Amino acid sequence: MAVFRKIPQKEHSEYIHIADALPFGKVYPLSIAENRQTGDIYTDGKAVLFHHLCGFGHIAGEADDTFINSVKELMLTGGRRLMLFADDEMAEHFREEFAVDSRLFFEYKKNSPPIYHLPDGYTLKRFDLGLISQTEGRIVPAFSWEDTERFLTGGTGFCVTFEDRPAAWAFSAAIGGNEVDTGVETAEEFRRKGLAYCVAAKMTEYILQSGKVPVWACHSRNTASAGLALKLGFFKTAECCLIHKR
Repeated sequence: MAVFRKIPQKEHSEYIHIADALPFGKVYPLSIAENRQTGDIYTDGKAVLFHHLCGFGHIAGEADDTFINSVKELMLTGGRRLMLFADDEMAEHFREEFAVDSRLFFEYKKNSPPIYHLPDGYTLKRFDLGLISQTEGRIVPAFSWEDTERFLTGGTGFCVTFEDRPAAWAFSAAIGGNEVDTGVETAEEFRRKGLAYCVAAKMTEYILQSGKVPVWACHSRNTASAGLALKLGFFKTAECCLIHKR
């Protein structure tokens, strides 16, 4: 009988090809398989679950009822949140016990970066330890990176400051394969000034210059994030079910 088990980190690279074949949001599973960022991989030999530090999860392969029930148990009792990105067929196995929403995916397909103009009085800086320590909110490097040191070594980001205070920031929330997913947030007192656009444009420019593909994703109800992605020049590429605890 196949056993649902966690794969040792030293074997993560054996699952790169499986993560790379996922139809949406593969940057997070790839970041685990490539050991760029922290996460777990589970398998029973036929199906695979990728579970990122931030809580994002993907199922690949042929998942039977036993495997799906093991995933459900992990979602209900695991020590870290697990939100599954899945197609409609997989979501049907979860609808009775879990909430099912949707998530949107975007990709920047242009060769040139977005043009931006920083308002007077603001400065655009590279993320460093001092700036990161001052950021407050949900979408900060700690959202998807194990610690600040690992982020500064493996990722990057930029921050718009006002009087040396972080006003808005954008950073590599996930890096996997040839893609970089951008996380963006604006401090509450600085919202509605176009700062998120400026710093996200700078991050997009940096990703393009590094030879990688900028990607973006958000909850379908997050119209502000989706609107910002489109304004920057991203194109919607996919939509999937988002499964989570009620």
